[in-house]
Amino acid sequence: MKILHFRFGQRFRWINALQIPIIVAAVIWTLQIAAANERTDQTVKNSETKKIRITADKLIVRVDAAEIDFIGNVKAMQAGAVLTADRLKIFYNPDTVNNKDGASKTETIRKIMASGRVKIETENILAEADTAEYTIKSAVLVLTGEPSRVTRDGHLITGPKFTLQQSNGTITVESRGESRVKAIFQP
Repeated sequence: MKILHFRFGQRFRWINALQIPIIVAAVIWTLQIAAANERTDQTVKNSETKKIRITADKLIVRVDAAEIDFIGNVKAMQAGAVLTADRLKIFYNPDTVNNKDGASKTETIRKIMASGRVKIETENILAEADTAEYTIKSAVLVLTGEPSRVTRDGHLITGPKFTLQQSNGTITVESRGESRVKAIFQP
């Protein structure tokens, strides 16, 4: 059996010496890109859940009044929740548009009001009312109208005015005149 011995010249050793730092640099660069993509993917997922997508027959923007009005067959979606209504009005912070220094505001939208056959659907809750008003800062949703109703997992509550406080999970249902609060609970 014959053993062959190879002798590598100076040029091969120099190329071989460069390959190791190039490979290490490539691995580090790949890991940095992967980490950046992971952060970007998480940021995209977070921003996707915050986005509000709205369709309607008509849109009116009143810049001076800081209002956006969607009229006719309105459908708004955000993070698994769907709101349908005849009209949806969004009141936003006027500094968002008029901000001259370019700084972004965290509280862009101040209040959202829906009217006319309002229906709000989430994974297991259905709320129906004539009007709905959601104040962003206080995280309070007020449903009004005859009959306003909230259904969850077979339970049903009706009444002329619902106040849902998102911060502490409290729901208050009030009667008005002859219209009383009614509830049906499934055992």
